[in-house]
Amino acid sequence: MIKSLKRQRIAHFEGVEVLGDTPAKLLTKLHQLSSGTVIDEKGEYRIIDRSKAEYVRDYFKGRKIAVFYVFRSELEMLKEVFPNWTVSAEDFQASPDKVFLGQFRSAREGVRLDTADALVFFNLEFSYLSWEQARNCIQSKERTREAAVYLVQSDCGIERHVYEAVCRKKDFTLRYYMKNHGKAGE
Repeated sequence: MIKSLKRQRIAHFEGVEVLGDTPAKLLTKLHQLSSGTVIDEKGEYRIIDRSKAEYVRDYFKGRKIAVFYVFRSELEMLKEVFPNWTVSAEDFQASPDKVFLGQFRSAREGVRLDTADALVFFNLEFSYLSWEQARNCIQSKERTREAAVYLVQSDCGIERHVYEAVCRKKDFTLRYYMKNHGKAGE
């Protein structure tokens, strides 16, 4: 689906059309698809592939994790894969085994997640500020062990380019992508 969208600017999934007819829209759709979901042309979210979420579940089994996601459709998929989830930082902090699911924009500031064994970025916002603030949620002077932070990237999406930008303290924009990686979708 990603290859088709990159080449032809259109893809189909279960009879539903997904368009990437402008460079900005193409980057957004590629960003969504890299985590296994997409918002179709009717504005409805579709879960395309759960393998990334299942990988996170299996890799971190038995560990207390906080997962940051970008799109509402990712939340719905993560809720299906993690039966013991919460969106409440307070519930997460008090529980020995809940999985915290936090949307970047709403959970990046003023949220304490320092009881987590690991912070997992299921996807990345295009903003350096979001990246930095979300990483700080797991830090505290009360921590007794190193704060582990993970970014789970697909092999077919644009996450590596987003990560590259935020590590350079830049926001990932269409202009940034075009300047550093050529035409959108390549």
